[in-house]
Order: sequence, then C-alpha cells, then structure tokens
Amino acid sequence: PQIRLRTKPLYADWVEFNDAGWRPGGGGGFFGGGGGVTQPPGTYTVTLEVGGQSFSGDLTVLKDPNSDGTLADIMEQTALVEEIQQDVITASEMVNRIELIRRQLVDLQSVVNASGEDEGIAAAADSLEQKFIVVEGEMQQLKSAQGVDGVRWPAMLISQLQYLRGNVATADFRPNDQQREVHAVLQGQLARLQQTLDSLLRVDLPAFNQMLQAKNVAPIITD
Repeated sequence: PQIRLRTKPLYADWVEFNDAGWRPGGGGGFFGGGGGVTQPPGTYTVTLEVGGQSFSGDLTVLKDPNSDGTLADIMEQTALVEEIQQDVITASEMVNRIELIRRQLVDLQSVVNASGEDEGIAAAADSLEQKFIVVEGEMQQLKSAQGVDGVRWPAMLISQLQYLRGNVATADFRPNDQQREVHAVLQGQLARLQQTLDSLLRVDLPAFNQMLQAKNVAPIITD
C-alpha cells in the first residue's frame, strides 16, 4: 500500500500536502523503492480486461541462459523476497494507521489552542501524539522534507527492508547467511513495534477517548 503521510515533517512546517490532504511517504529512490516481486521461471496465465471483455493466454518465463543460478536457488530467493515484501506491507499499513490518528490529534490541538478552551486536552493530545511519533519514527524517517533528505537522514525500518529486498533479488542466487541474519534483526524490530502500537491502540488511545467523551468531545477514530 502507498504510504500517505497526513502530518508534516518534523521541523518543516513549510511542506505542503496534495489536494487530497497527504504527501507520499516510504523509502524509494536510493533505498530500493517499491514495486512488486519478480516472478521466477515458469508458465503463467496472463489475463487482460478491456471494455468489459477478458482475454487470457499463457506466458512462459524462461531462466536467463547466462545465469549460473539454479531454479532451486531462484525459488529460495523468491520466497525470501516475498517474505520481506510482506514485512514492508505490514510496516506501511502501520504507518498509515498512525498517520490517520496523528492527523486527528494535530487538528484537535489546533482547535483547542485557537479556542483557548481546556488546555488539558491539548496537552494530553500532544503527549499521546509523541508516543505514536516514537513508533512511527522507527519505521519512517519523519524529518525528510525534500529529495536530498533521503541521504541526509538515516534510513529507517521500511527503507532498510526495501533495500534488503532489492539486495536479495540481485542475480539468480539463493540468499546468503548475512541477508537472512539482517532480515531476522529487522523482523524482530518490526515485531517489537507492532507490540508497542498494539498497546497504544488498546490502552492509551481508549483512555484518551474516554477523557474526550467526558468533556463532550468527539473521540479519535483509528480506521
């Protein structure tokens, strides 16, 4: 899924959103970009739908005759690339969910501060947003505001996964031990962030919504 950042970069309030109210996120460029998984040699059915009609045919993908990799190597490589791809999808969905929540918290703070009413709500909203920022900031570089920032600031989890995916997919060879070890480290980081986000969604956010409801303020939605 495309990462849609609904909040501005840290320390860069001048950044604009598109007409839909978001800006694209994710790694991309130097760190490996998006895209699908290259399919291994085999016979596939390709379907084209045009004007309500469907046309199907077989397509055979041949192994590069100049490649020293075996079909078994390619299948093992593809399996790991697909696993990394799923990790990218999971992390991207987490970022999108956090961004939806943060946008509401930012808007709530703006409204409360402008009205001069109940400063406690604004302070609580800011405190909660900071907790979500900590989680999101490990997956997505929140300081990036323009192209050159891709090399100015460290690559975070999603960019690292994308880079690893591209590295594993290079040539027709089975993944090496170092690639698998790096993937295990990144998966462990993702699992930890999932647990933290789950706790925020199960404990912190409901408690905040209860406070809002007690003050007759609409709650923060999560989806």
